[in-house]
Amino acid sequence: MEGETRSARFARIDAKCTINLVRTPLMAHADNSDEIQKIRAYIEAAECETNNLKIIPRIKTKYAFDSIALSTVSKVFALSKACLALLDSGLPDEAYGLSRSLVECATNLRYLTEDPALQDQRTDDFIKYFLASKSFWLHYALQQFAGKKKEEQEIREHAKQLGVDADTKSARRHWSGKNGFVWDVSVVGHPLDGPVTAEHKKVSYATDYHHTSTFVHCSQGALDNYFPEELTPFRVSPSSGKYTQPTQAALFIILIYIHSSIAYALFGLNLDRPARLNTLFEQTLNSMKPVQRLHR
Repeated sequence: MEGETRSARFARIDAKCTINLVRTPLMAHADNSDEIQKIRAYIEAAECETNNLKIIPRIKTKYAFDSIALSTVSKVFALSKACLALLDSGLPDEAYGLSRSLVECATNLRYLTEDPALQDQRTDDFIKYFLASKSFWLHYALQQFAGKKKEEQEIREHAKQLGVDADTKSARRHWSGKNGFVWDVSVVGHPLDGPVTAEHKKVSYATDYHHTSTFVHCSQGALDNYFPEELTPFRVSPSSGKYTQPTQAALFIILIYIHSSIAYALFGLNLDRPARLNTLFEQTLNSMKPVQRLHR
């Protein structure tokens, strides 16, 4: 408006935005607070039981699996708590996408422990893959500083210390050497599988990894709940919950893959799994509501 001061203009804009926020319709996501609390309680109890095992990791240069397995278990708990934080913040779609990382952590441990005779070699492959990343960046660092003798010499000396050569191809391959790592590892047998059918493994892969991948990569399925109203002025909006209700699915993934990760780690460490951990898992699983399906 003519004659309006800068501060008055911003105050008017702030007031208008505040009114718009108040008028924003409530999200259509179901109230899953009770279900979230069940998983929060499970996480706390499972973490306590795991800590009570008082596992002492052996020297990492001789028994690398100890450190990798236990690091992964800690990462799984951290990811689970991050998912709950997103749910508490009203970001269920984003929590669902993040939950895929739990599936990947558990799959790494499943592959490492699938064949005890290959466990040490596979762990070494997992650890050494960081060199592929170094080789990748070495290639581009040398390009960036080409012709600058001092910087280029420092880069080459550092690369020599690490024992890496400039290479972009190795970083494009998975550390296991498999093209479809999660699929291959999911459908192949494991000593802990029990009476799980091949069909069940395929369904688990489809729901827990393939579908969450659409949310990770922000493809069409991840955009549905943010779809704008046609012929209506666009406003940035929260997830509507109109097309998918991801909260409960994310909670199931948290529960299942915390339990799986602990199980694989203890198996690889040749340690017995406490009955209390199994009981906690089964009781929580049996108490949870099924995932809500909006479209059949």
